[in-house]
Amino acid sequence: MVLMNRCANRKNLRIVISILLMVGVVLGFERMVSSTSALTYQQDIGVNFTFNSILRMDLSSDYLLINNLVPGSSSDSNIITVDVVTNSVNGYTLNATVGNNATYNTRNLIHEDSNQTANFSSVAFGSSIANRNSLSDNTWAYSYSVDNGSWANYSGLPLYNDTTNIATLVSPNGPISHTLNFKIAAKASSTQPSGEYDNVINFTLVVTPVPTTVAMAYADAGKTQLNGYYKMQDMNSSICDAIEVVDDPLQVIDARDYKVYWIAKLQDGHCWMTQNLDLDLDSSVTYTHADTDLGWGSDTATTSWTPTYSTIHLNADGQTFDTIGATTAIGNTPKSLDVGNWYYAGYNGTTLLGSTTVNYLTSTNRVTTNGIITVNNGSGVDYFSNYPFATNGTHGHVGNYYNWAAAVASNDTSGYNTATNNNVANNPQNSICPAGWRLPTIKSASPLYSDVENEFAILNYIYNNETWVTNSSAKLELAPLYFVRAGYINGGSLSYPGYYGYYWSSTVGSSNAYSYVMLLHNSSVNTNTTYNRYRGHSIRCVAR
Repeated sequence: MVLMNRCANRKNLRIVISILLMVGVVLGFERMVSSTSALTYQQDIGVNFTFNSILRMDLSSDYLLINNLVPGSSSDSNIITVDVVTNSVNGYTLNATVGNNATYNTRNLIHEDSNQTANFSSVAFGSSIANRNSLSDNTWAYSYSVDNGSWANYSGLPLYNDTTNIATLVSPNGPISHTLNFKIAAKASSTQPSGEYDNVINFTLVVTPVPTTVAMAYADAGKTQLNGYYKMQDMNSSICDAIEVVDDPLQVIDARDYKVYWIAKLQDGHCWMTQNLDLDLDSSVTYTHADTDLGWGSDTATTSWTPTYSTIHLNADGQTFDTIGATTAIGNTPKSLDVGNWYYAGYNGTTLLGSTTVNYLTSTNRVTTNGIITVNNGSGVDYFSNYPFATNGTHGHVGNYYNWAAAVASNDTSGYNTATNNNVANNPQNSICPAGWRLPTIKSASPLYSDVENEFAILNYIYNNETWVTNSSAKLELAPLYFVRAGYINGGSLSYPGYYGYYWSSTVGSSNAYSYVMLLHNSSVNTNTTYNRYRGHSIRCVAR
């Protein structure tokens, strides 16, 4: 019990400390590996245990008191020490608020006599007052120091139910202990009524949660792995929404052909492939709703598809292809090409590589060193290699080239025309992306980043100096996007690899011969242009 002098010329301030302690940490370790050979069989069992969390807060007193506050002056309270200990891997956060929903629904210090209207007003939240003598009359504020360090400027606490303003006192990382010294100060005018003024301060101690990564979101959703990777086909909006760590890639597997791709949640809030699609289509295979983007959109009637043509591979001469099609009619049937495992350099670590028109399918400008083939622009600058470049690794895989009919998983796209191009819902809802993924959209009427249906434009705005106008593709070729200037297929030849990059959308163009793409050049980006559907372009998928 604290005894207080109630002399008429003195004022006593009392604040009761309440503690809210939140604990919720599970620490786990797991490893499961299986391996086989012709001679032996080994299976390693997993080890999984929980190491219980510690989160403790101790206060040296239940009271903050200002005794003998002289009218016309300011004074500090006693110092309360708050000791915090935790073994949480991400540390903790200690916040403070004032008031409660029972008695003190206010930031002010309230006179004990309910007939008195006078109080001590709280200093504004976020303000900074260097010393207590600078307080205005009849106001109060708090200050603190950590581990006997310097005292912070005086400021005001937010109300207990304020979800916008947060007064964070300490937020360290890792298992750690700290001692916080805490005090308040008040200044009274000569006419302020005497008596006790009360309120409650709440210290809230919370374990800092581990931000949810892509892998954690898959695991938390109960998804299993295939060949050591989570499946692209298991991605859904709930998993993507749960991911808190953006721009952090994870390799996942396409269950259709067991090829592995990089994906990441990007700053636009969507989950994207950050590597070009490399699916070889097979005319003897029927792709279904279970494994491919068929019947997942508004077109629920089409849940299976057998392509008219298989993917064309490099011919025996190592330089040319069979034709992908050079007319509108052929362009409305699905064609695709596989150029082999080539990787794009793009950004060489210091600068964005300039334009080149070298065709890396020919033997010109190829250099073989220790089995690694690189293709340069004739001046010794490498653009392509059969081994991943260090600057972008397997993210830089060129992938396959698809005409638009193949991209939207259709054997006849002639029915899609300009009448549907400004209504995304009327454009093809199917694609050759894995189930759970789709082609990006481009609303042709507006290339602005502010239009949520212009998904390439939004990425360009976020990552490329916040502008949607013509700009360098440099930021788009860097982590975490890794877009590739892979050129395009026209007829039986590859055009402008290392010079242009083209990425299909699901949006039709000005007629049934055109559709929208994003176009990259080392000195420009166009997120709102059309090209012939028969041309072979790259594909990046975005999660539904």
